Amino acid sequence: MTAQSSRPALKSSSPPPTTADLRRDNLGRVLRLVHEDGAMTRAAITERLGLARGTVGVLLDMLVRGGLLVERSPELPGTRGRPSPVFDTVPTGATVLAVDLAVEGFRLAVVGLGGRVLSRHEWPWDPAASTEQSVATLVQRLRAAARRRTAVPYQAVGVACWGIVRGSDGFVHLAPNLGWRDVALGALLAEGLGAGPGGLVQHVVVANDADLGAVAEYRRGAGEGARRLLYVHSDVGVGGGIVHEGTVLGASGGYAGEIGHMTVDPRGVRCRCGAVGCWETEVDERALLRAAGVADPADPAAVARAVAAVLEDARAGRPAAAEAVRKVATALGAGLANLVHILGPDRIVLGGYLADLHALSPVPTRRVLQERGFSAEARDVPILPASRRADASFLGAAEYALEPLLSDPAAAQRPR
Repeated sequence: MTAQSSRPALKSSSPPPTTADLRRDNLGRVLRLVHEDGAMTRAAITERLGLARGTVGVLLDMLVRGGLLVERSPELPGTRGRPSPVFDTVPTGATVLAVDLAVEGFRLAVVGLGGRVLSRHEWPWDPAASTEQSVATLVQRLRAAARRRTAVPYQAVGVACWGIVRGSDGFVHLAPNLGWRDVALGALLAEGLGAGPGGLVQHVVVANDADLGAVAEYRRGAGEGARRLLYVHSDVGVGGGIVHEGTVLGASGGYAGEIGHMTVDPRGVRCRCGAVGCWETEVDERALLRAAGVADPADPAAVARAVAAVLEDARAGRPAAAEAVRKVATALGAGLANLVHILGPDRIVLGGYLADLHALSPVPTRRVLQERGFSAEARDVPILPASRRADASFLGAAEYALEPLLSDPAAAQRPR
């Protein structure tokens, strides 16, 4: 036990916030509110933030002059009179080049303020390329996209990577679906794009795909309004993200949320991570194919087609497919019961193919929770399909990459 001093603790010597500090914080609060909740009137902003009307007017004027917000008439068809104008985000006022590193290739979306997807592109990986060559290709594509948008006051890059990622600097410990190990992706992208003042982009973030999906669903999807959201995503492998009152629960090494590697059957199937009986070996796409007696294709696109066929057969009532779905849905419930008892979520959102699986066969999963739950909250926790689906990683990456701007709008922007 550490010895405790009998002397009273010293009070913090931090100086009180200055007027400039308060204005910076409140400017960020206004922008964040409109960014996350959408267009609203000056009166609504004033009420939501509890600020003086005159203060809100000054802050709104600054954000409008900065090209981040616009004042416009509300879209209220059929209403009489002259409704109050609303303030809305300018999607092109700040953009994120959001990247999803998928198994078959990488997808790039330009996401603007307000979470609006402005464009999308997709490129396959070169199967003969090394990790270094693949990263160089990614940098090249991002540089080309960034050069087309140099007039944007704020531009950042957000990357969603399926694997173990250190959030502090975007170091990828392991991305098994890509065959990457110990890749300093965040540093390589920042260097290649000249991130920082005067560079093509101001900021680069790399984070775990499931964490980003959890953020997207929490802020703009099926998790809106939850206090503690558990997001579970599966295609090839299983990942998870936990958002508690707006904050992602993570770990300094990037290992938090690796729920697919919970041991559920020590005598089960060997996982790609090297262990035996991981949860993902019982609930991911390949687990469904094994349960249905379908050969596992090597090509990721072929895996997705085979899974869709099994789900369709189950929907049509074909016995082998229906039993495979029931088996996987039961295993899903067993893992969720463990997570509910440990994490205590008030909502679960299922992403990837799990959303379709649960919609097709919700009873086995709920039955396990009912049998194992030690409280009504655990037994009856809502389980919803993800609503953002393929856009979840894009939108989550954009939220991460926009954070410096939302915290300090004036300082984060390029000089105009």
